[in-house]
Amino acid sequence: MFEPVQKSDPPPPPSSRIIPSLAVLANPERMETLKSCCADLADLSGLSASEIVLRHGGGLVLVEQGVAGYDQVILTLAVERPNTAVIVVSDQLPGHMVRALMKLDASDIVPATAGIEEIIDAAEQLRETQSIQGSGATSKCWAFRGAVGGAGVSTLAIESAFSLARKVGPGKVCLVDLNVADGMTTSFLEAVPKLDLQALVDAPDRLDQRLLAAWCWEHADGVSLLAAPRNPDADALATEAAMLRLLDVACSTFEYVLVDMPRHMTPWTKSILGAVDEAIVVSELTVPSLHAAAEMCRETDVLRRDRGKSKLVLNRMFPKKRFRAEFAVDKAEQAIEQEIHTTIASDWDAARTAVNLGKPIADVKPKSQLVLDVQQFVERLLPDDAFASEAQPEKKRRAK
Repeated sequence: MFEPVQKSDPPPPPSSRIIPSLAVLANPERMETLKSCCADLADLSGLSASEIVLRHGGGLVLVEQGVAGYDQVILTLAVERPNTAVIVVSDQLPGHMVRALMKLDASDIVPATAGIEEIIDAAEQLRETQSIQGSGATSKCWAFRGAVGGAGVSTLAIESAFSLARKVGPGKVCLVDLNVADGMTTSFLEAVPKLDLQALVDAPDRLDQRLLAAWCWEHADGVSLLAAPRNPDADALATEAAMLRLLDVACSTFEYVLVDMPRHMTPWTKSILGAVDEAIVVSELTVPSLHAAAEMCRETDVLRRDRGKSKLVLNRMFPKKRFRAEFAVDKAEQAIEQEIHTTIASDWDAARTAVNLGKPIADVKPKSQLVLDVQQFVERLLPDDAFASEAQPEKKRRAK
């Protein structure tokens, strides 16, 4: 005899409530279920604990007990980004994990049988407690990398940092020079390289906001600089754990972190390019440079997966009347099959004067086309709410 077919219960209807943003480390079945109630769902599988902290620290994270690496994620967040809100799916969490959760500003534990509504309730309560907005992370991190040597990456990173500081205010922007072997930002700004790379590598976990402040050099215009003394052996000395820790603490301290990256690829540059909010590839308008830039953009996009495509910037552009042997930007895009995000004008005299004086170009020649182009470039990368926040003070000044 055949057994009668047992009718399974119909699946529960999708919830009408939506979690704006959630980073999840869970089994595939739960991950699939959560897709119906999340506007922005990030899959953390395949990422190291350090990468998760850098990308999603300060946001809302759900981890499921039993999934590989769940415990390391909780422990790392508790130490490095305690302002992260964490939901743990577990029926019996070990004592040391509970103690780790107690170090977080906000956390909750839901049973393994928890449904969508229960998870949404926990998420809403944590978001209300922490006032978590948007993607979760309160800071933005942009990485600048040259497709070829001499493309003006350091200059563009410096000018972008100072342009950004003029918009968002002093003390909110940090420029990090990760050209640890031969960085030039300190020379351009007559700054003091205070970062102790050896100490950072020896004990990354010891780095906190207080020590970071001791390693920062502050410019009079309100931009902080993190840079180590030039050392030809520094590339071999730097490690992924140290570099990710440095950026993580910087992102927890400053609203905007701009990174001057080395052109050559290393294991730790791959992790950073995959984690930053914006990866900016800088090139010049020459055939070799364009081909190198297109290839670098494709390589970077593979590393970034769902983080958004890299931005290609053409630097040191001359006025159209001087193009002659050069070619138009639209033809360059067709040739390399890559969108060009921004072009930055060349102003060699202003740039030379600025570095000789240890100042940003805007302080030397504020009406330079280069300065205006960088300003527009920064405005295109800024989130919409950044403009909303600066609009109110402007209205107040006009009302006086």
